[in-house]
Amino acid sequence: MHTSSFRDLLVLTRFPVSLAVTFTAFAAMVICTGDVALPMLLPVAGIFLLASGASTFNQYQEWPFDEKMERTRRRPLPSRRISTQEALRVAMICIAGGILILAYNSTITCLLLGIFNLIWYNGVYTWLKRKTAFAVVPGALTGAIPILMGWTAAGGQLNDPKMIFLAFFLFIWQMPHFWLLTLKYGHQYRQAGFPVLTDFFSEFKVKIVIMTWMIASSATSCMFIFFKILHLPVLEYGIIILNIALLLVIAWQLFLASTLKYRLIFITANLFMLMVMTSLMADSLLR
Repeated sequence: MHTSSFRDLLVLTRFPVSLAVTFTAFAAMVICTGDVALPMLLPVAGIFLLASGASTFNQYQEWPFDEKMERTRRRPLPSRRISTQEALRVAMICIAGGILILAYNSTITCLLLGIFNLIWYNGVYTWLKRKTAFAVVPGALTGAIPILMGWTAAGGQLNDPKMIFLAFFLFIWQMPHFWLLTLKYGHQYRQAGFPVLTDFFSEFKVKIVIMTWMIASSATSCMFIFFKILHLPVLEYGIIILNIALLLVIAWQLFLASTLKYRLIFITANLFMLMVMTSLMADSLLR
């Protein structure tokens, strides 16, 4: 495969996003079992393939809209570097491979959750995005489901309070990302025919919405300490310091900085999630 073709495949499957989704599922397995074991490899691979297939199919569904936006028009489908038939073939291979791996190497609950997430993302959320600017609220469920998949693949129960907190944290954490994209690319989404939050609120009010969800995400992560999901004191203090740093950076960028640096906010928020999940994994492995 040529380097350019391989790069297009990574874009088509949204490799960084699919990898992040897989990481949250893997983290849930480690938190559930307190161990890192070889049998986790196949369920993790199945979840990665499902995420890659869903992302590819989403681009197949939305390429006419992507073609109208500067942000997305250089993707493989709207730029015609990959045909719709090829993209559909990649999506089906990834989805089928993911389902087969999970069917034979995971629990039935994990498999059903994966199928549900696929339907919710490519069926419900993708359709809702063209109908309402608030589709991101039900859409965020797709980012929380992989936590449930990883947890149940490791033998955990869906009604476990620790798992519910983990899924809720991921659900809340996603919201600021969606609103921030609206703030940065709202005019492009509007041009492509998508309803956006700035159709209803001023830019300043959207910033308040983003900050509110950031505070909610921060508060949710602190619940891991309050409800004794985290046990090691050094990690508890680390989470508190992390939250202070998060809120200071976000508040400064949204309300005080002369030029809003979107990349800095994205990096800060992503590092926050990564560090929280890593702290929870470390706590499960070390105690």
